[in-house]
Amino acid sequence: MKKAARRNGSDSWEMNRRDLLKLMGAGALLAMVPGDGFGGSLPEFSPSKGEGLIFVVGDGMPLGVIKAMHHLRARIHGDSGSLFYSKMRDVHSVVGYMSTESLSSIVTDSAPASVAWSTGSKTINRVLASLPDGRPLKTIMELLKAEGYGCGLVTTTRVTHATPAAWVSHQLQRDEEEAIASDYLKFKPDVLLGGGSGFFEPSRRKDGNDMFKAFSDEGYEVVREKASLLKPEIGSSSKPLLGIFSSSHMSYYLDRLNQAELGKKEPTLPEMTMMALQKLSRNPKGFILQVEAGRIDHANHSNDAWTAILDTYELDLTLAVIDAYLKINPKTLVIITSDHGTSCFGINGTGPEYNDATEALKKYQPIKGSFEIIRKRIKRESSEGEIRDIFEHFTTFKISREEASMIQAAMQPDYKPFHGDYLIQPDAVMGMILAHSLYPKVRGVNVEGSPLLRRGNVGFTSTNHTGEDQVLLSYGHKAKDLGLGRQVDNTYLFTAMCEFFGVRYKNPTMTEEEARPFIKTASLEEWKRHMELHIA
Repeated sequence: MKKAARRNGSDSWEMNRRDLLKLMGAGALLAMVPGDGFGGSLPEFSPSKGEGLIFVVGDGMPLGVIKAMHHLRARIHGDSGSLFYSKMRDVHSVVGYMSTESLSSIVTDSAPASVAWSTGSKTINRVLASLPDGRPLKTIMELLKAEGYGCGLVTTTRVTHATPAAWVSHQLQRDEEEAIASDYLKFKPDVLLGGGSGFFEPSRRKDGNDMFKAFSDEGYEVVREKASLLKPEIGSSSKPLLGIFSSSHMSYYLDRLNQAELGKKEPTLPEMTMMALQKLSRNPKGFILQVEAGRIDHANHSNDAWTAILDTYELDLTLAVIDAYLKINPKTLVIITSDHGTSCFGINGTGPEYNDATEALKKYQPIKGSFEIIRKRIKRESSEGEIRDIFEHFTTFKISREEASMIQAAMQPDYKPFHGDYLIQPDAVMGMILAHSLYPKVRGVNVEGSPLLRRGNVGFTSTNHTGEDQVLLSYGHKAKDLGLGRQVDNTYLFTAMCEFFGVRYKNPTMTEEEARPFIKTASLEEWKRHMELHIA
């Protein structure tokens, strides 16, 4: 896109719609509505008296998916590319790399990764803001709230999910999401936006508590749909804000674009971020806000390349909202990173001399439904013909009877995954099918001639988290003063945030050796249940 957003005559912001449709492909054409991710118009941000810190998380967002999103905006469509890459190139930005391992393993779970940021201490997988022996750790939000700063959390996952929860909750098991919802009520953030009404509604909580009423009784403005969130009086209200827009995780951006009922009910990440900044900027002391594009991780777990790219694109749109805020409030620091990699998203070189690689990446663009949507339509008893019809409807790709049979087999409870750690099924099979190509001649490792079959070319090594370092990008107020332009451990981000706000605090720590007795290895069946719980 030439511009991420433009000012119109009524002092609002709107996307360059023509370029957005070109990027999204045919699958999104009929679903686009005015605003294109920003909900039509954005009220002007007001100047804030205090300093602000916006901590942006692309959960499970390795460099591969960022690069794919950037390619679609830059090389393929010939425009200026992504805001993410624009920021990385800016001489005023600071770019580094961050290690992610936990006390359990060189491959972390989201919980200890977020704990490392929020407390400066490492813990074991699944544990929130506590050491493995149960000692609670003081979080950056707790420290700042005690000093009068505003605190907000925005996510496209359930708000009770590990990444936001680790900044507030001290539960020893991230699966205790009912308890995490109660922990939020005790903490009382100024803004809490995302999904997960199942842990707030009395009919679905084991204890029968009505958490929506409890928040309302504590003075919160409680909203449950997009239209209510975007009312002008919400942004101008002095009340704290709770917004829960789905029963579990919010829908993928791809599905909100293509299914009108989802796009009407659920706000976009840019819209939620805009409202959070409006609310928090009124605090005269300043604020800290965590913004999470949480479902990039889930799409990568599912080996769903196009869905991952579009959720990363939604994060890129969110940076435009943050830029608009920074223009009015320059005393704001932005930190962008990921808690870990997921599934090693990789654009594969395809065809002779890799010359088909660009065209192959473009092949994903007509897809109009995530694997999550496709999986809901395909039943275990679906015939091969039904599977082929459903798959073609949402992806536009015709598949063979053999490929339909592979999907059918992967739906069965006794399915044995193909080699490697591909536990999320039939998603991994569908991802492999969408990346399939066929050439007429094969000589050793070389291929010749035009492809007989050319689909996409994004490959995955598993359906699990991965252990590579993550990009660490920071810009804005004091960005060059905090030591972030190098390779750092994830715990250092707590140190940097404390330094930014002038807070002096150090949490206790444990070594890997001390933590080892507290590490428990789940059975394969329990691990699968845990994965399904947090991705579905």
